[in-house]
Amino acid sequence: GKDLEVTRAACEKFKYTPVSVFNFMEGTRLTPEKHAKQDSPFEHLLKPKAGGAAFVLGSMGEVMHTMLDVTVLYPNSPKNIWDMFCGKVSTVVVDVRKVDIPKQFLGKDYTSDAEFKAEFQAWVNELWVEKDQHIANLKAQHEN
Repeated sequence: GKDLEVTRAACEKFKYTPVSVFNFMEGTRLTPEKHAKQDSPFEHLLKPKAGGAAFVLGSMGEVMHTMLDVTVLYPNSPKNIWDMFCGKVSTVVVDVRKVDIPKQFLGKDYTSDAEFKAEFQAWVNELWVEKDQHIANLKAQHEN
């Protein structure tokens, strides 16, 4: 409850101030263990967590119309963070896509509108299906 109130207050303030809002729908970095534990239906992604994004769109929807879908891909996956620090990662792909936010998702209440919640989750899931395929395509393009 406290997180929602803090987010609500920040969103109210940011309606009148230029701001970028970052939301990490996977919630954490993908590892084989997390992927298996979650039984993710996606090959390259964890299941998305839609609630935070829906809450921001509900609070700031009238000023947000597009989002940037950022994908960071390490084609030759580092074994650990030290591989990155030691310069053992030769390629990092950063892909950015502009996505229009459907108007029906703006200004809604995710916590109390079950129909909206289901529709929003279905939309995010659809984005995830596309993103999973996009990652597969990016990987194929950048194979050694």
